[in-house]
Amino acid sequence: GINAEYGGIIIEYTNETCESWILLPGENLWPGWVRGFLYIGFMFYLFIGIAIISDIFMGAIEVITSKKKILTRYDPVTKEARTKEVLVWNETVANLSLMALGSSAPEILLA
Repeated sequence: GINAEYGGIIIEYTNETCESWILLPGENLWPGWVRGFLYIGFMFYLFIGIAIISDIFMGAIEVITSKKKILTRYDPVTKEARTKEVLVWNETVANLSLMALGSSAPEILLA
């Protein structure tokens, strides 16, 4: 409380620490099974959200790596133009670099 002797300074009378890890009033007074159920439910909710976002991210990686372009080359012997459809990304480089990025996507999203 406020003590007039000390010029209106608020004095802390107890050394109790809050044992609640979430910011709900009186959460540490709830029964353990209620808190456990809420924690597990909230963790399940977060994991579902990360799974949905990671699925969208991996779909975007598939779209990026499946891009193709058409190359036209002229054969000097036959004087003909040959067209060939090739991937924009080298498959090995795309798989290795985007696999590393895709596998760390949940950590990146949580950071």
